[in-house]
Amino acid sequence: MCRWHDQRVNTRDATVGGPRISTADVSATEAFDWWAAVQSESMTPCSTQPLPGGPFSASIGSCVESEPISIAQLAISGSITHRNHRHIARSDTQYVLAYLTTAGRFDVRFGGDFLRAPAGTMFVVDGQHPQEAIASDFEAIMVRVPRELLLSATGLSEDDFPRARRLQPVGHEALVIDYFRRLVEPPANALGNIAMLNAGIELLAAALALGVKQRPDEPAANSLLRQHVIAFIRANLGNPGLTVDRIAFACGISRRKLFGLFTDIDGGPMQLLRQLRAERAQELLIARPDQTIAAIAHACGFTGERNLYRVFRAETGITPGEYREHVLHGHPAPAP
Repeated sequence: MCRWHDQRVNTRDATVGGPRISTADVSATEAFDWWAAVQSESMTPCSTQPLPGGPFSASIGSCVESEPISIAQLAISGSITHRNHRHIARSDTQYVLAYLTTAGRFDVRFGGDFLRAPAGTMFVVDGQHPQEAIASDFEAIMVRVPRELLLSATGLSEDDFPRARRLQPVGHEALVIDYFRRLVEPPANALGNIAMLNAGIELLAAALALGVKQRPDEPAANSLLRQHVIAFIRANLGNPGLTVDRIAFACGISRRKLFGLFTDIDGGPMQLLRQLRAERAQELLIARPDQTIAAIAHACGFTGERNLYRVFRAETGITPGEYREHVLHGHPAPAP
């Protein structure tokens, strides 16, 4: 399971977390057959066989399950998976699977085409087509989206929709990769937020569309631009002089456009800035336990310790000291 969840948490629109299932739960002789059944029934119909050269192991843990998108953490020591027309016909719903590789290697063959997804890249696979995938010491964040939903979001025709696409950690593709990586890292407040999950679908759609045409449709383009703004703010959180005008200028957009990208957030881009500073403070409070609260405030771009306290309490419901005390002693932070 995702490392910050111990049990399922039901929101109105999504189930966050869940048990991690692993071959460690069964005997070594049963491990592979058990995993093959889990993979075919829980992920997508397929047939699979282990790679030679050592004992087989695999595990999967749900991060979030919702109607538009599901995200899980996956680990496989080594396997070859086949999906043919018979498997495809067994699926009531066709899915697109995206794998953000965090370790090992993932290779996919479509007919005569071959693509490799080493660590740091993201691989998007259309499950409607026959394929062969080879995973070796593979760990990944796996994203599953209904194909019809993603196809509609791209604005592409059936003929143009890619069978497979590898996203590299550069340019606009890096924004997509970073989005999903951050989505499953603590503090994971966004996992139960359907708007945030839908934004992930739009980012995937934009990346796929840009691989086919020069510019995605406006909703997908705005999702990329929004993520670009967020990335800029994250990179400059420590600057206490960061303002709406400076953000808009640095990102090459108008103030009006900047506010239009964040109409879903009460308070607009400055409220987003406060939220991201509070998130950074959460990270530093744990990563730097010997640092004073005042030093943390300075590192996050707050004008002073009192400002950090005010914003942190408004965002989390507790003080920075209470948060550090709870987490460093192995307790979950109190819910706001």
